[in-house]
Amino acid sequence: MFVFMNSDPEISLKMMQVNLEAAMIDPARRNQLMKFLDYPPLAKVDNANVAADRTGIVFLIDPSGVVVSQNAEAVILLGMTLGTSIAEIAWSPETARIFLGQIAQSDAPLLLSVSKLDGEAAFLVGMRQEHAGNIVLYEVLRAINPQIIWGLAQGIGLNQSELNTLQGVMAGKSAEEIATELDRKLSTVRQLIKAIMAKMGVHTQQQLISIVYSMALMAARNRPFAQMDQNQDGTTIVAQGSSLHSGALGKVGLHRFGLQNGIPVLFFHGAIFGIAGHDVTRNAAEILGLDVIAPERPGYGNTPLGKGEDPVALACNQALEILDELAISRVVVLGHDIGTLYALQFATRYSNRVAAVVTAPTTPPMQSWSQTADMPTRHRVNAWAAQNMPQIMDKIVSLGLSQIARKGVDAMPKLIFDGCIFDQEMLRRPEMSQALQESFSLAWAQEGAGFRMDMHLTNLDWQADVTRVSVPVLCLHGEQSQTVSRRSVAQLASDLPQGRFQPVADAGHSMPLSHTAYILRQVLTMARDFGLREVGFDVIPAKAIKPEK
Repeated sequence: MFVFMNSDPEISLKMMQVNLEAAMIDPARRNQLMKFLDYPPLAKVDNANVAADRTGIVFLIDPSGVVVSQNAEAVILLGMTLGTSIAEIAWSPETARIFLGQIAQSDAPLLLSVSKLDGEAAFLVGMRQEHAGNIVLYEVLRAINPQIIWGLAQGIGLNQSELNTLQGVMAGKSAEEIATELDRKLSTVRQLIKAIMAKMGVHTQQQLISIVYSMALMAARNRPFAQMDQNQDGTTIVAQGSSLHSGALGKVGLHRFGLQNGIPVLFFHGAIFGIAGHDVTRNAAEILGLDVIAPERPGYGNTPLGKGEDPVALACNQALEILDELAISRVVVLGHDIGTLYALQFATRYSNRVAAVVTAPTTPPMQSWSQTADMPTRHRVNAWAAQNMPQIMDKIVSLGLSQIARKGVDAMPKLIFDGCIFDQEMLRRPEMSQALQESFSLAWAQEGAGFRMDMHLTNLDWQADVTRVSVPVLCLHGEQSQTVSRRSVAQLASDLPQGRFQPVADAGHSMPLSHTAYILRQVLTMARDFGLREVGFDVIPAKAIKPEK
């Protein structure tokens, strides 16, 4: 018997997954399942309910009040785009005018009240970065900085399960809610809470919450007002913002980080790991001397995907246009998960511009159903739906994104890696929260257009294109991954004319976040081994070269 849609996206998603499993066994039920498509898509609402332990709105404005960069939460909660004036979000145009007038004359932090998309107020502290320069605004939060909880966990010896539970407690969640989110028994969560209190030397949850908040206040009091590092193109590091590239092929959100004029890396992001939201990514790129150029792929962030457009061809051509404008002649190409396809296609189309390719984790072409043999049931069902009922898979993705918008990015680890404990635990670490927030923001900005397309591309067989890739390719694979077949990655590396398979024993599919520096070291090695041996070699843009005096 089939059960259909519910107003709650989480319940609807569970219903659909159960019905899909039945349809795999009984083909006659597929027509019944298509009734799901009769229901209208869920409205893009409740996007203010980002995780209770979120890191807060951060954005950068110029002296006239125009937004030049923003983080993921600013996009989701305020609905701004680059070029928006703060007069559009302030409680009144007069409020914005007074704020800009006062901050132009003062070096002290000033308060600005704005209206979020849900109509509620948010209070921001603004401060000029330098005299007559840009202004950075941070949201005033009651939440606990995840790094403080992480430091506490290390100090008193909390294990990962206890840490996850403490985060839930500090977010005001009940034991029942924590058990549901962590997929644990209620009795287990209660035992975990007792274990945390014992390690903290307290006897009640009220005492536990009080002492952690006290630690947070002390940390905030002793921390200088944070400054945002700004790139020359106006993007910021902390804000994880993108500049806008406008060319013959349309508007593209563009991120650039690392060492400017270093070894050039063209980065095709994946579906779930974001671009530069992870601190380690930016820091490692700079330390290793990599200049990472990362366009937002069509259907993500600020890069539109028109109906009927080929996202792979469009992304490759847009990337080439950007490299031409930057006067960068050769690059190493990096692709995360489905970015594998984009990276290899770019190398095929423009081999003279590519020194080498690194895919990490590698997502190979879907050649046969046997590749799903070791996947958890939910992932096998989704793969089957993508191949046999793409409209239903599209609905599943929409429901999943709606659920994250309502519950916050805390819901992402289980939704993405259901049944994959290793990768779930990795994404639940506090230091991953910014990357998850950025990842969701990129997908949600265009209501999942790019993400839904990626679910389709992941399950295509593009094996015939593999032999056309003439450049060296390093295929990395996490041995703990349960979502990608080790054998199929090894086969892809074998079929590539200059392919090499490299397993990573202690990594899963979440490799981009757990082994960030390792991946970038492989990029550096490939760059030096295959023609980009020196920082700045053949890559310094003409406009960056200063004339001699």
